[in-house]
Amino acid sequence: MSEPNRAKVVMHFGDGSTIDSWNTLSMRDTFTDPLGELTFEAIPPRAQWFDYRKRLAKGELVTVLVNDVNQGGFLIQTVDRTISKQHGAAIKVVCHTPLITPYQGDVDPDISFKSATDVPVTEAVLKALFPYGFELIQADASANVNAISGVPIHGNRKKISVDALKHADCKAHEGETAYAFCARIFTRLGVCLRCAADGTLLLSAPNYDQEPAATVIQTFSGGGRPGNYFVGDVHVHDSNDGQFSECTVRGARGDSAGQTSTARPVARVTEAELHPNRPSYTSHAAAYKPKIFRDKSSRDVARSLSVAKFELGLRAATAYAISGEVDGWIATTGRLWTVDTTVHTVVDAEELDESMWLLERTLHQDSGGGQKTALKLLPKGALLLGDAPS
Repeated sequence: MSEPNRAKVVMHFGDGSTIDSWNTLSMRDTFTDPLGELTFEAIPPRAQWFDYRKRLAKGELVTVLVNDVNQGGFLIQTVDRTISKQHGAAIKVVCHTPLITPYQGDVDPDISFKSATDVPVTEAVLKALFPYGFELIQADASANVNAISGVPIHGNRKKISVDALKHADCKAHEGETAYAFCARIFTRLGVCLRCAADGTLLLSAPNYDQEPAATVIQTFSGGGRPGNYFVGDVHVHDSNDGQFSECTVRGARGDSAGQTSTARPVARVTEAELHPNRPSYTSHAAAYKPKIFRDKSSRDVARSLSVAKFELGLRAATAYAISGEVDGWIATTGRLWTVDTTVHTVVDAEELDESMWLLERTLHQDSGGGQKTALKLLPKGALLLGDAPS
């Protein structure tokens, strides 16, 4: 592995002191997964064992810096300690973003809002998540990507307007988790709720309007082209499983006082309309495969259409993908591999040469200090979360 690809990694205990005695690390970030995952193994000297055992405890916070850039704080969820006469004592730690607590903890069932007209939803969301330590929602996902990648990426889209995210009514359900309550609102408004590197809540929609942050290449003809080359196998996943040719959403009638009936809002979108360049569902032998369902939260055609797009657009993340590993954590462009960026992707065996979108990246460092990054790339425009207001 060439030196420019190698990153300096520093981890901190909750009190800010460094975790020096660790030998393996894996850090996964997936755009559609609010929890992410950080796993590492520490084998401290015997003199430091009791200190590490005390501070690497479930519920404690671990902060990760790559090349002195904060990648976020992670809550320790699981700790496995192994004591061996032959190999000494080791601590294996599994961590997730701070959203793990509202992801598993329940929401106050008395939280609700209702209005004759659409109103901003952030007040109810912050009320649901405030007990878990969240006080701020931001929507400048591009700034977050630029911050953690280490080098700004050009062509980022205008940030989402938090005040434009509105809904007429929503009520928490008994036994519903706090994150599920929030996600039920936001996924119908074209955005997903994640955790920014600084620990605040972050609203994001996939950013396809940007210049490629890097280039990855698979070739049988050797090197010569600038970029990062896949090492080992490149996996191409192409499936109709869970995909549909179209989606129809039947909304709820918006009855009001004095009316006996109102028209039910109905919206339909086809895969060919949503993904004209590469539909997620294709079949010459069986072209018709509809998804039809009722959504009580859709009170008008616009909201019904957004939900229909969300239903097909979220599934598209599992239809076609390119996966493989590259050496190092840093691309030849000097940027740390970061999700929600576009990557010029060349795979000779697939006759593929286009800009794709990075859904997932996993940073690995082995016990010898070697670093690799696993990438999962989707066609640009594949993942859609409905229509996000701006």
